[in-house]
Amino acid sequence: MRIEIEALCQKGLVRDNNEDAVSISGLILRDNATTSSITPTKKGFFYLLVADGMGGHENGEEASEYTLKTIRELFSQRLISADTFEEDLSYATRNISFSLNCAAAERGQRLPMGCTLTGLIWFYGHAWLVNVGDSRTYRYRGGLLRQLTTDETERGMTGNPDAEKYLLNCIGGGLDGTIAIENMDGKLLADDTILICSDGLTDMLSDDQIEKAIAGGATASDLYRMACEAGGIDNVSIILARIL
Repeated sequence: MRIEIEALCQKGLVRDNNEDAVSISGLILRDNATTSSITPTKKGFFYLLVADGMGGHENGEEASEYTLKTIRELFSQRLISADTFEEDLSYATRNISFSLNCAAAERGQRLPMGCTLTGLIWFYGHAWLVNVGDSRTYRYRGGLLRQLTTDETERGMTGNPDAEKYLLNCIGGGLDGTIAIENMDGKLLADDTILICSDGLTDMLSDDQIEKAIAGGATASDLYRMACEAGGIDNVSIILARIL
């Protein structure tokens, strides 16, 4: 299996700074884009992750970058075991959350810094879907786009689709940082396209619009352009990974 990857992380048209960050197996992007190709093996690891710093909280960009850098260290230093992958990653995520919350408390931040996290990890012959918050991972197959993750949010006013959206779970942000982990072995096939993105894309474009764009061969840059044409009110991070 080979994976062709396009990734970008841009601030959009409205925000003054970019609180998103993207990691392609340790390469961290912000205000940048890249393409790459990888063949995961049974004796190593590879991951595609998006972290979205929480808007309205202080130092969201620090939270997203710290989270991805810490994950890079965990894998590079072999602190995650294949035998106890879920337990190790869950414990590590809670520790990252604790560290961010402590740092915010020491600084006297009114709103603790935090971020979402979503994406896929290939680890010693297994594939894992991970998620904290409301960034999303999708699978496009046979003309249909399916959201693989669940948004951990609620609306401020029940039944009002225009009410402000609140995160129920995140890394930092005063919360524990509980990560959802799902084994994806046998669920990712040749010709699948994986989309991993922050809500700067999905708040601007519907799933139907994204589905049609991918069906028409849209690149990550094309999707970003579409989000900007729709308003571009938030930072936008996109990973498109085509499995060959």
